[in-house]
Amino acid sequence: MHLRFGFAAAALAAIFALPTAAQDMERIIVTANRIDTDDMRAAPAVYRQIPADFVLVSVSYQSATRDTGERRKELETMFNRLKARAAKTDGFSLSGGTVGESTADIDTVLFGDVYSADYSGTGRFTLTLNIDTRKDESFEALMKRAEAFVDSVEITGRAEAYMGDEQFIGARDVAKHRADLMTDIATEVSNWRGKFGGLTGTKVVLTGLESRIVTQPSGPLELEIFIPYTLTLEAGSD
Repeated sequence: MHLRFGFAAAALAAIFALPTAAQDMERIIVTANRIDTDDMRAAPAVYRQIPADFVLVSVSYQSATRDTGERRKELETMFNRLKARAAKTDGFSLSGGTVGESTADIDTVLFGDVYSADYSGTGRFTLTLNIDTRKDESFEALMKRAEAFVDSVEITGRAEAYMGDEQFIGARDVAKHRADLMTDIATEVSNWRGKFGGLTGTKVVLTGLESRIVTQPSGPLELEIFIPYTLTLEAGSD
């Protein structure tokens, strides 16, 4: 448990709560590549820190082969090779959609759903790469694993691969921490009552416990979780 008074948090470019029905759990995705105190999200006095379960990064393939049919064929080959590699590599998975905004199970994503070509004659597609974290692994080591994974996919024709500049970290099943957070908050309330309960008419008022758990980055591979409650002290007369 961590106690603090006032407010502190890590900067976010975005926070998204996405249901994962197949696992009956909540998945919270938060940005982690930048921490800016000017954009800190307020956290109450009681919070916990947990390790991130995964990192998300976009992976894109492009080809400038002049023949439109050959260009599309090259990239469709890379799409299939990437899917096959992820399917047989522990700790890696793919999804469709824009990283940090929306996701779709890779088995529901067709190549035509993600393929596009621009006026310059370059074709491309982008998927989201999910890398599971490892105990005591640094963020730099994890990203090297991600790069090695992408490099392990054999290139065909003029196709090129690159990863996005932004990374997102997240936690699975954060609801399992709710009971511990409630216990921590109850201890905090008890401490307040012990200090001020002797004052006539004074009471501690707690609201917001029905709120969902909020998750935000506090380090490269660390998350801060809390219930956004409000605790007030209403003083009476002696």
